[in-house]
Amino acid sequence: MNATHSLRALSRIVAIMALAAGCSTAGGNAAPSKPAQTDITVAAIPAVDLAGLYIAQNDGLFAQQGLRVTIKPISSSKAIIASQLAGQVDISAGAYIGYIAAQAAGDMFRILAGASILQPNTREVVTTAHSPLTTLTQLAGRKIGVNGTNSIGTLLISMLLSEQGVSPQKVQFITDPQGFPAMARQLQHGAWDAAFLAEPYITAAEEKYGDQAVADLDQGGIVNFPIDGYVATQAWTAQHPKTAAAFVRAIEEGQAMAHNDATAAGAAIAKYDQLPPSVTAAMALPGFPVGPPNVTAIQGVAQAMLQYGFLGESSSTEVNSGTLAESMFRPGF
Repeated sequence: MNATHSLRALSRIVAIMALAAGCSTAGGNAAPSKPAQTDITVAAIPAVDLAGLYIAQNDGLFAQQGLRVTIKPISSSKAIIASQLAGQVDISAGAYIGYIAAQAAGDMFRILAGASILQPNTREVVTTAHSPLTTLTQLAGRKIGVNGTNSIGTLLISMLLSEQGVSPQKVQFITDPQGFPAMARQLQHGAWDAAFLAEPYITAAEEKYGDQAVADLDQGGIVNFPIDGYVATQAWTAQHPKTAAAFVRAIEEGQAMAHNDATAAGAAIAKYDQLPPSVTAAMALPGFPVGPPNVTAIQGVAQAMLQYGFLGESSSTEVNSGTLAESMFRPGF
């Protein structure tokens, strides 16, 4: 099977699993139990993909579960993994690929809940208003700014470039350590030829600078690709099973609200992204999966990572057999 057919097969699998997740009942049938650890820190990117988290915080859903949650803003999930392994962060929220790479390297993470699924106009490659670049293939030999090295942005762009007949090796990815909030400004200053942005920063860049989209990444074999999740270390989850369960119950309520009410999702993120209401009112929304995270979808992400060099060949057996993805879904809370 060639790369394009493989990606399209993955897309169909993920779309089916996303639909199934979206039809699940938030919270499940788990009986609430009082958490032993009530104060927790959650590291998260201030992006619309995590609207379920911000709704749960704003609407008191964590408090209803006996939790006091502090949200720590970060530039990318990969940037916080070391701190999480050191016990400085209880739960982090961000792109799956950083956690999958860490898992392959021997660290032990547990995916607690899904956060977002790629949808139209929520992840784009953009250029300045007067750039001559209008297609993704024109970026061969150019620089693209991203919010993290070997991040979800580099993976999605690599997948789409390959699908359009351009080797990902022909573009140069440059990481901006300040993340999405600073990237649109850096693009105007000529730091790169194009930038990878997520909502609401796509809309912000359009409104403030007139930036134009080179490519919406939700196309071809990447449609409905799983993007973000809520993740804890397996050690923390084993030590605090009731706290983990309480967090999941609150998040599933927040996810359901984000899934069913676009206005609620926009209002929640507006309190954290420090952007004007005109941006958060106009931004595109991702899919918000409801119910238990799905191992098949994460397996697809791991396979894409292996195919595009985000995981070494030493991980191929574990990835292809499914044991790498399964190791992030052990029961126990």
